Amino acid sequence: MIFNAWQIWNTHQRNLQSAAYESENLARSLAQHAEDTFAQVDNNLIDLGERIETDGLNPPQLARLQKVMQTQASNFPQLHGSFVYDAQGNWLLTSNGKPLSHANNADREYFKYHATHNSNTAYIGKVIRSRSTGDLIIPVSRRLNHPDGSFAGIVLATLYVEYFRQFYNNFALNNDASLSLLLTDGTILYRRPYIESAIGKNISHGVLFREILPHSEFGNAILVSQYDNIERIYGYSRVERYPLVITAGLSKKDVLADWRNDASLFVIGGGVLLAVLIALGLVLIRQINHSVQTEAELMRTRDQLTLINQTLEELALLDGLTGLANRRQFDIALKNELTRAARNERSVALLMLDIDYFKQYNDIYGHVAGDQCLQQLGRMLQNMANRPDDLMARYGGEELAIILPDTDLQGATVFAEQVLEGIRQLKIPHSGSPLGIVTASIGACAQIPHPYSDTPLGLVNMADNALYAAKKNGKNRVCKGDLAE
Repeated sequence: MIFNAWQIWNTHQRNLQSAAYESENLARSLAQHAEDTFAQVDNNLIDLGERIETDGLNPPQLARLQKVMQTQASNFPQLHGSFVYDAQGNWLLTSNGKPLSHANNADREYFKYHATHNSNTAYIGKVIRSRSTGDLIIPVSRRLNHPDGSFAGIVLATLYVEYFRQFYNNFALNNDASLSLLLTDGTILYRRPYIESAIGKNISHGVLFREILPHSEFGNAILVSQYDNIERIYGYSRVERYPLVITAGLSKKDVLADWRNDASLFVIGGGVLLAVLIALGLVLIRQINHSVQTEAELMRTRDQLTLINQTLEELALLDGLTGLANRRQFDIALKNELTRAARNERSVALLMLDIDYFKQYNDIYGHVAGDQCLQQLGRMLQNMANRPDDLMARYGGEELAIILPDTDLQGATVFAEQVLEGIRQLKIPHSGSPLGIVTASIGACAQIPHPYSDTPLGLVNMADNALYAAKKNGKNRVCKGDLAE
């Protein structure tokens, strides 16, 4: 009986732990989805803002900008629309067609925010109802400035709330499960199960926002919902680049349903064992078989969670656009390679690559074409990685980085020349370049690091200085870093 009681308690705890891992992983996956969705909208706004502040809003530029906005809307179905307003809130442009006559949005919260805050970051507002279509939408906006820095208006993109409703409904969860997308001030942007009256409510006074989030970016906790008083096992995660929080809650009652059934069987079996000695053997066999089945199910659940964690870890180290290693994986790998090279007294090389005239490329062909150009270069670099420890990474923007372990400066230079030739052979048209095609410049450096004095930042600075020299000396070339710099 003591063993049975311990097993019941142990299974109870393991079910709760498995549910906690599952909800936390779900919340972190949804946080990554939210970051990717809002980043794509934000990139569109950055593109529109740069075009407006560079080209102005004369009739020819308005016509060209109208086509860009319509293209963005057609390529991004979850986008309700994009808009441009002047400093008085009057409609100048909309991706949906001709602006509403005499329409003015100076009363909107996001407009008032930008009029009083000279910030170069995106502002995500509370859910509102569109004046043009009546749909519930999430506004994402950026400020426009005159050359003197004064307020010139805003660019706005709006996301369908219905998009998040459809996406969150795709998850196979029990009826009492909940998924929420919130602002960091506690305002609900969307919640499953969907109740329209919940949209826009503020729950910042709850335990999650008062006591947990101030000390933890992600994790799990058992809480009682303020809306339906259902106790849930919540996973939560902040979105890294934007003021958003994701929560994913699994009903504790549903999580423990099977466990309660099993526990009931154990209790009944114990009573039968005490009352009827003849049934002792049969009841014990049934309980043992059931325990084996329960253990096997827990093992399968653990294996599934392990696989999910491995997948999430791999995705967290990859750049979503190019498929190369991201900045986080680059920093980790460079530190490890420097440590290993110092220990073995071997040389390690670093190449910093920057696409020539890439701003002009984006201005001429658009940011979508710029992304496609980066993807082509990413595939080419992946094909050039001949050794398992060679790392091709996206360092940031159009700047790429290559780590070459056990390679001296001569070997690094030879490889860099091969990379430049590979880029030229892609023959990507670029009318803004003197050569008419996309080229790149590379800064190369290599050293046998000292275990105490040489740091990853020092090697990066050396390669960056060499890259600057390559740019300064005419681009489309390799320059070597000098250890004496």
